[in-house]
Amino acid sequence: MKHLFLRIWRWAVWAAIGLLLLSLDNSVRHLNPAQLAASPYLYNIVEWEFGNFLSKWTHRLADVLPGGPDREMRLAQIQEYFQLGEEARGLSRDLADAAAAEEVQRRDDLQARLSDVRSQRESLRADVEETIEGSISSVLVDEDLSTLREFIFPPVDIRLGNPPKLLITSPRDRIERTHDVLLRSDVTVRQREDVESRLLAESDLAALVEDIGGLATYPASIPTNQTMQWTLQAAAHEWLHHYLFFRPLGQNMFKNDDMISLNETVASIAGDELGDRAFVLLGGELPAETGAASQDASGETNGQSAEDEEAEQGFSFNREMRETRLRVDELLADGEVEQAERYMEERRQLFVENGYAIRKINQAYFAFYGTYADTAASVSPIGDQLHRFRSHMPDVGTFLRTVSGVSSYQGFLDMLEMLENDQP
Repeated sequence: MKHLFLRIWRWAVWAAIGLLLLSLDNSVRHLNPAQLAASPYLYNIVEWEFGNFLSKWTHRLADVLPGGPDREMRLAQIQEYFQLGEEARGLSRDLADAAAAEEVQRRDDLQARLSDVRSQRESLRADVEETIEGSISSVLVDEDLSTLREFIFPPVDIRLGNPPKLLITSPRDRIERTHDVLLRSDVTVRQREDVESRLLAESDLAALVEDIGGLATYPASIPTNQTMQWTLQAAAHEWLHHYLFFRPLGQNMFKNDDMISLNETVASIAGDELGDRAFVLLGGELPAETGAASQDASGETNGQSAEDEEAEQGFSFNREMRETRLRVDELLADGEVEQAERYMEERRQLFVENGYAIRKINQAYFAFYGTYADTAASVSPIGDQLHRFRSHMPDVGTFLRTVSGVSSYQGFLDMLEMLENDQP
């Protein structure tokens, strides 16, 4: 009976937050230059919310009935789901090679196998989502982040799939995130480049259409093509945006760029910790020193210092990207816009030569990735400040309860100073 009540509680909160998000979607009637340039590819968040609300509701009702999967079955399902994902990634690479070589029979065989693997994954998806939600919820309860005993607010809810892509713009003469526009997940590389070129030609804006690691809709939209550890970290990251939405830190997120960076970096630092804890609950094994963290499509790495990375390989992504960002800032400050753009393209080619398939580095690239202050693309001091703040907290739950109470960047700095002055 207790479990039934918990589920009904989650349904009610899920519905309320979903309706709130829907009510916010169409509040802006005038299109900005980025929306105009990308108008054929705009993402329909209302349609997504309605479709996923009905799907999640149906599955939750069915899951309440007797005969659902037990823990052993859930662990087997989630392992199979991510093993199939790894197989699908390999098949996709082989399929591209076969198509390029015009090997028709091999191409058709690979396409049939890939379709079968994707179908198997889809049959597991809903149960895997529930397992991920449950494991993260258990960690949140352990960290005393529940509202009342085992009640988590907001409830952890995710949808594994294909999140939208994000169009980011920046002025060319400085790095500044001016417009963010969600685009459909099926936008091709050529369409991305058409939108970016149009914004450059018509509005003199640097633009970038990029894949994202998740979206804090409700349920959160999480990519389905990553590893289990990465997926759990991303799910925890997006839940933290839901959590912060009801606290001063999140409610003041869009006050200025520093508050955006503070929110995103809190979610990154704590999301990795919570996600790793959930990963272990599901049978995962973390690397011995929590060293070589996973890497996303941009090449950004977390959890490994530049010094450690340099010791392991001749080319250090973090070192080279930080050098690139600092030099670009210098050139732009001197008014050398075209020279900065030539330099960014030269550096992009260097990254590609060393195994980092970055499609474009421009002002919008740094405007986007610079928001996450614990990455090499950022020059913000917020990443280091938050790591110092975290070091004064006994656990991640205390860190979140404390930092979520700040309503301004200055308030955060004042709290950090107080913590450091209190140290013996």
